[in-house]
Amino acid sequence: MKDEFKKIIYEGLRKAKTRGLNIYTFGLYHDHESHLVTVCIDTIESSSKSVRSSNAFTKQQFKRAVDEGNIRSAASWAANAGRSFSLGDFALVNASVIDVPRKPETPKLYFDMVKAIEEMRDLIEFQSSHGSNLFFCCSTENEEVGLIWQ
Repeated sequence: MKDEFKKIIYEGLRKAKTRGLNIYTFGLYHDHESHLVTVCIDTIESSSKSVRSSNAFTKQQFKRAVDEGNIRSAASWAANAGRSFSLGDFALVNASVIDVPRKPETPKLYFDMVKAIEEMRDLIEFQSSHGSNLFFCCSTENEEVGLIWQ
């Protein structure tokens, strides 16, 4: 499926370029329920906004757990000191889509996603000014975002 993934990456990049997006995070998402793989693209502005929003909620939950004296709960509400990998909150979600088999061959499907991104890396990097701060991600069998790399 690698070649099919490369086609949707190219299409997604075209949409991002049309919108003038400076790519900060590039992802392929496997929607297990719909049997689709989609391109999701984020900007630093969108990521920062998502992190701030998440941290506002996390801060409230952390304070509540501390007030209740629940160290386990407090530890589970760590602030996000980096970027958002919440694909649904990306600046461009479902930029392009492809159907995948109901029962895909795993882990091959996910390695094909990684290989497609890597083979399209130059085009993705061309639409990013973030250099070594550009990240890539994709789903795995059990995680919305299971693989993250630079």
